[in-house]
Amino acid sequence: MIQNNSQNVLAAFDVLIEEMEDALRTIHKAGASALETRNYDRAQTAIEHARNVMKVREKVTNLKGEWKDIERAFSEHTDSEQQTPRAAPVQQQISMHTTPSKPRPVVRQELPHPTGRLIAGRIRKGLRTPEPAFVRPILQALSDLGGSAKRSDVFDMLEQSMRDVLKPIDYQILSSEAEQVRWQNSAQWARNLMVKEGLLQSDSPVGIWEITEKGRAWLLKNSR
Repeated sequence: MIQNNSQNVLAAFDVLIEEMEDALRTIHKAGASALETRNYDRAQTAIEHARNVMKVREKVTNLKGEWKDIERAFSEHTDSEQQTPRAAPVQQQISMHTTPSKPRPVVRQELPHPTGRLIAGRIRKGLRTPEPAFVRPILQALSDLGGSAKRSDVFDMLEQSMRDVLKPIDYQILSSEAEQVRWQNSAQWARNLMVKEGLLQSDSPVGIWEITEKGRAWLLKNSR
């Protein structure tokens, strides 16, 4: 029961992150449209708005990590309690001439019920594959492709190398961007995080992904 609730919380974080990604795509389109019409003030506003949304998204991602740490600590504590042998109950001896005392009423304490709205409709579909799961496959794909490649070529290799990892929900088409499936969007976000970590080049041409020396070292260190 507790484990299921924990998974629901993680799914709620994923749903929130996905909604923010949808918002970022909408903002990006608005900014691109403003640039085409040379409405630079509106384009600048879109850029600032996107930056603010990305900051909030990063906070939510950090909160998701904190939740995992809390659940991990609780799990470890629960496991240790189950492994600790408990002393056998001491059976109280009652004299035949002594009237046994009346049993005390048992006070049952209930855990507080969760408040707020449950996003059950989307959670029941399952959890998508998280961005960290794409790091090694992306680096491996780029290494196999000579160090740099088009995004579409990387996606082709990811679809093959991760076919046993991706879940049915990962193949759903995003409602806000009909040409991209969910796992490709996750891979794109993973790529952004990898650029931030220095595993991929930040100044590559648009549509080209390129591994760095740090990325090669990471791949070598984490090779199976």
